[in-house]
Order: sequence, then structure tokens, then C-alpha cells
Amino acid sequence: MFGFGKKKDKKKDEENNEQTGPVDPFSSFDDIFNQFLKMQEEMIKQLMESGDVRTYTRRVTIGPDGQPRIEEYVNGVPISQVKEKEVEPPEGDFEVVESGDKVIVTLEVPGAKKEEIQATLKNKVKLIVEWNGRKSEISLPGPVEPVSTKLNNGVLVFTFKKAYKDGEEKLKIQ
Repeated sequence: MFGFGKKKDKKKDEENNEQTGPVDPFSSFDDIFNQFLKMQEEMIKQLMESGDVRTYTRRVTIGPDGQPRIEEYVNGVPISQVKEKEVEPPEGDFEVVESGDKVIVTLEVPGAKKEEIQATLKNKVKLIVEWNGRKSEISLPGPVEPVSTKLNNGVLVFTFKKAYKDGEEKLKIQ
């Protein structure tokens, strides 16, 4: 069929057909797919080794004391083993949820204490949070008024009241 850089042995195929019966028309697709996966793995491996691509991952577990433990990795290596100049930590993971007349923002700030965190609401539509040399800028769905901010086990939860109403308004073109 498609070969894809692979020469097939016709005699071997004919012998297999006589022994096993009808030919599976999709068997060559499996070969092509497996070759594609191998090529993809090699490309990713080469990119990782060259240093052109970085993957940041976090592993969250619960310690024996019941507190969450967050381990961070760069290209599969613990951050503690990577030189500081090589690491550009990503922004914290966050989520923005609209619920009724409220906007709730949840932001991970691993290892930060409330004294080390600075939060600013800019023009009522952008939340800027800085901690331990990191910075997250979060666009909000519209103007808001702050209600509360809480830090619990490395997770910041901001609650805002919407200063806008959902809906549509027809605009007249002049």
C-alpha cells in the first residue's frame, strides 16, 4: 500500500496470506501510524535536548501532615536542580468563573505567604498578582468591584461583584 519509506517483502506477505487467510487492508496503516509516533518521539527528544523547547509541569500531592506539596519540573528535571538563569517560571494556574452577579478568580501561588503577595485591580478589568518574583495578569470579563480575597494552602480566591450586566443592546448606526 503506502510503504512510507519501508520496503515490503512480497514473498513474505504472500506466505502470511496463505497461512492466515484474508489480508487486513488496515495493517499498513498501523505500520504508518507507529512510524509516525516514533518520528514524533525523536523530534520531541531532539528539541528537548537542544534546549529550544521547555516544558513546565507541576505535581501536587498531599503530604503526611495533610498539606499539599507542589513539585515543579522543567523538562522533567526538578526546578531545584536547574540553574536559576535557565528557569523562567510560568504564571500561576488560574481560573475565572462568572456566577450570577459575581466573578470568582482562583489562582495558584505555590509556597507564597500572604505578606509576600501583592494584588492590584487595574481599571476594574485586570487583576495583577505578584508573588515570589512571579507575576500573573488576569483579564476579567468586565468591570468589577472587589468583595473578598482569601489565601488557603497556596490558592488565592478573589471574589468580585460584577459592575456590569449581562445582555445585549442594539446599537444604532448613524
